[in-house]
Amino acid sequence: MGEATFRVDFSRRAQADLDDLSEYWAAREEAWRGEKYHRDLVHRAEVELSDAASARRGRSAKITDWPEAREIVAFGVYRIIYRIDEAAAVVHVLRFWHTHRDDRPAGA
Repeated sequence: MGEATFRVDFSRRAQADLDDLSEYWAAREEAWRGEKYHRDLVHRAEVELSDAASARRGRSAKITDWPEAREIVAFGVYRIIYRIDEAAAVVHVLRFWHTHRDDRPAGA
């Protein structure tokens, strides 16, 4: 019997976070770096969160907007914040958040 898998869905806010990331690096004349982070973060989310057991191991994100949100850390500095919908077998990626940002992530 195969392992349980989830479909991974990216919120509009998560997609905007990736666009912001690309723009940040483009403004520093390192557009290639933004493209790489964008691609690598999406890949990491899809690979790790599509595996149900792996997605369930994520730690509580402790965000009041989403009390059920979980997170994994990618590349030591990016939080991938997500919510699991067990009934639909979907992981909703809510935000991509750099750990050095001063503010807290808000709703998707």
